[in-house]
Amino acid sequence: MIQSAKILRNTILIPIFLFQACIPSLSKGILQSVTDFIQLRTLVNPAPTGPYYVSATVSGLLGSGLVLDLNSGTESIVVNANGSFDFKTALSTGNNFNVTVNTQPTLPAQICSVSGGMGVVAYGNINSIIVNCDPLRYTVGGTITGLDGITGLVLTNSVDGSTLNVAVASGSFAFTQTYLDGTTYNVSVTTQPNHPVQNCITTNGAGTIAGANITNIAIACTSTAFPIEVTAVGIASGTLSIRNNNSELLTISTNGLHRFPTNIITNNTYSLQIVGTPANHNCVLSATGGTVTSTISITANCFSVLSFSPSNGGILQPTESLKLQFSAEINAGSCIGSTGTLNTVMSLPIQFAVSTTSITNDTLIVSPAATDSWQTGHKILTLNCNSVSGHPLSSTVNLLYLIPSNIRYVSNSGNDLNNGLTPTTPKRNIQLAIDDFGGCATGDCAVLVEDGSYDPAYTGGAIHLVSGISLYGGYQPTTSFSVWRPNLHGSVILMDTTPPGCSVATITSPCASIIGDATVTSNVTISGFRIQAGPDIAPFMAGVFLDSTNNVRLINNEIDGGVGTNGVAGVHAINSSPYLIQNVIVGGFCSAASCDSVGVYISTTVPITPIIFVNSISGGTPTGSGVTSRGIRYAGTAAMTVSNIIGNMITSKNLNKATSLFSIGFDINSGTGLTGTLAGNIITGGEGGTSIGLRVQSATTIQIGSPTQGNQITSSDALTGTYGLYLTGGQTVRRNVIKFGTAMSAAVATATGIYATGGGTQIIESNSVQDGNVSSTGATATLNGIYSANASAASSITGNYIRIGRSEGINSTATTTAGISLNTPQNALIANNWIQNGTSDVNARGLEFKSVFSGLRVYHNTVSSGTGVSNETPVFIGSGSSAIDIQNNILLLNNNSGSNACIYNAGVGLQAAIKFNVLFNCTSLVYQNALSYTNLCAGGIPSALGCLTPLGLAANFGDNLNLDPNFVLNFGVISVYTPTTATSCLITKSTNALLTDSYNGAGTRPGTDGAVSLGAVEYDQACTP
Repeated sequence: MIQSAKILRNTILIPIFLFQACIPSLSKGILQSVTDFIQLRTLVNPAPTGPYYVSATVSGLLGSGLVLDLNSGTESIVVNANGSFDFKTALSTGNNFNVTVNTQPTLPAQICSVSGGMGVVAYGNINSIIVNCDPLRYTVGGTITGLDGITGLVLTNSVDGSTLNVAVASGSFAFTQTYLDGTTYNVSVTTQPNHPVQNCITTNGAGTIAGANITNIAIACTSTAFPIEVTAVGIASGTLSIRNNNSELLTISTNGLHRFPTNIITNNTYSLQIVGTPANHNCVLSATGGTVTSTISITANCFSVLSFSPSNGGILQPTESLKLQFSAEINAGSCIGSTGTLNTVMSLPIQFAVSTTSITNDTLIVSPAATDSWQTGHKILTLNCNSVSGHPLSSTVNLLYLIPSNIRYVSNSGNDLNNGLTPTTPKRNIQLAIDDFGGCATGDCAVLVEDGSYDPAYTGGAIHLVSGISLYGGYQPTTSFSVWRPNLHGSVILMDTTPPGCSVATITSPCASIIGDATVTSNVTISGFRIQAGPDIAPFMAGVFLDSTNNVRLINNEIDGGVGTNGVAGVHAINSSPYLIQNVIVGGFCSAASCDSVGVYISTTVPITPIIFVNSISGGTPTGSGVTSRGIRYAGTAAMTVSNIIGNMITSKNLNKATSLFSIGFDINSGTGLTGTLAGNIITGGEGGTSIGLRVQSATTIQIGSPTQGNQITSSDALTGTYGLYLTGGQTVRRNVIKFGTAMSAAVATATGIYATGGGTQIIESNSVQDGNVSSTGATATLNGIYSANASAASSITGNYIRIGRSEGINSTATTTAGISLNTPQNALIANNWIQNGTSDVNARGLEFKSVFSGLRVYHNTVSSGTGVSNETPVFIGSGSSAIDIQNNILLLNNNSGSNACIYNAGVGLQAAIKFNVLFNCTSLVYQNALSYTNLCAGGIPSALGCLTPLGLAANFGDNLNLDPNFVLNFGVISVYTPTTATSCLITKSTNALLTDSYNGAGTRPGTDGAVSLGAVEYDQACTP
């Protein structure tokens, strides 16, 4: 029995899953502490804007009857003793306050004065007011301007150590201590404001009291970085997660104002992505990116439809009402503008009313007028509704229903002699109910099926679909077909025995429980079933077989391919565009050598555009030698557009690693005309002889991930090879999270995050590549974060985060761990990559270049060598390679020993340039032609034999630095390559401008100071001169 996957049940309201590359791409100057490879700091509570309260400290009072007023007598308090006294009037940010003495004390008579009593409330209680009644003591205070930070600021008088928290946006302040004449003071800002980040400068902060209150201390605040504020609306329950610049995470579980913990430096960019939404919600942001010049205010609209009754995509009876539960109170009147084809027989206005389910007025009831009814047919209602707060639905909601003109009923307790026309006279078998229509010219007929087991082979060997006749399973028995429970999949279509005709089934004509062919020319919906092919063996078996039709909609079913010999598939589509929404699909079981178990098999000789939304799709578990499990397999020769494959969990099963051939999550092994963008999916290859997350074996124009939305792609443990992505043609790969497993073998073994070969234009940008290990007990073991071969001159590998594991092989072999390995590239661009290389018992190389004979450009990377026993280097240049242009990189050697070097040139090839690089922790700065260049001589040129043998001329080999970059963490389990205030300004303020982009994002170089930072991260904060 298939176990139902926990997937969202909004059938047509497709949520957008933003599986973005989780890369520590930091806004310039933001320092992060890291728990894994990124920091996921969380701010749950919204920042306050009130209520705030005013308090005053009274000192030196001897008499009684002192009366203090707030805001010209709005509130008055009587004070008869020293201490702190609170006004009860609540104020908000931006309100004025003014504390004055209304009545002076008597017995004895005193003159009391107020210091710090007037100003504008910022973000906090006002407690910087003192009322001094002692004529021999004095106060220390002044004025403040420009305070916007919600955390306020802290002032310290270093003479006596007293501190003062100030929450006055503008106005006066005073310390709550008093001082004798002649006392010195020294006031400074010891904690600067945040949200926005401000720099508050003190003027006249130090001096000596000379018989008068000090009132001339001036605090002037200016903003240097601004917060990103997110106002959430429409969240009924659950958590919304938003990531900024692929780094910092904000989680929101309540409606209202929330802020990211870290502010963005002025004139830097921000980029927001939703990475998690509350269950059954869809959320959109009012803006997702831009340049920061002031506080960024964003609305996160999560106003959504949470549930549908009847379930979306099902049957709507002619007089039945729709009940839609929303995530916030609904304005029924706003829904009158909804559009679509859902109409009524008499054309009277559709009625919209509200009721309460969980939140007041959260449920919309849509119904025909009392004297009217719905018109029959496949209908769509596109909702146009607002919440009572005025926010529209966060995404387009299309309600798809069939209002049937003719119905047949089928029950497990029915009888095929019945006419099937009423709930009390149901038929027993589905095919006989279909046939009883004699066709459906209007295209709006339906067969309703109660829970129970139904043999598709009872008549004709399978259920043969007929154009315009839809099937709806899941009706609860004993309810007269009044209760539809499609999510339970209680109506089971299962072959009791495999039909005899299935013995000659082929891969182009498999044995199947349900068959739809070219005669299906109008819509047929199948929903609410569990569909499983035969329990007995046939050569090729499928749960559903689609042959030359684009009109079959499989919605919310469980589908199992059953048992086959040579091949089995849950859904088998030939020259058809599968329409799959919210199904759980499993390939099934096959037993022959080299058999293939596939969740969804697609082959076509005509262009197709499948619609595959929010499904759980898995290959099966074949046994025997050379077998394969695949989640989705495309084996066609014509164009397939992949843009409507969104929000799916696509996996292959774990197989016996010693006997299986492949376990591949998504396999595209033909079809040069493929096009579109594949995004928003979780794709996982299971264990096998070779494990692959996603494989594309032909040159196509498809993009794997978009500029704003990627996929999560994973491969598992394997015998000979594990690959997150395996590409044999030029593709664009961006913003994916790619993880790969461990390959262990006695023979050659390989583990690679992204494997790209076959030439063409390879665009690999802004991906996160992690994990991976490889071991061979008898041969070479190769571990690469990214491997690229024969890339064209237009190719680029930029802005990727790479952190990989360990390779172990025979010492005499070329066993290597490399962050990026390039073989025979043209003058491609390798830039802005953050590479924390792994370890090897032979070679560890952050960047590995082999057979390079053109102007390969290597700019602005931050690279560690990793740890190797034989050879260890951040940059390895294979023998004979030449003309490489290496500039503006930060290269870190993990172990400064032996012949290890920051740049290791294994041959005599001359490079185009090695300049403006930071070479850290390496005695041998450059190793070339068996000579170590250990000196950094005048002009920053690496040299050997003292300074007698420079590497080259200053124009091409100068301005290199041998400095500690002083990152947050240079080395460690998880390094953090972000500069700090201890980083040399020679590193963060270089004049060698090459690129306008950085690891931080597009358009972030140069910084606001007009300079560029060396390495991947552009940094614009304070540095060490």
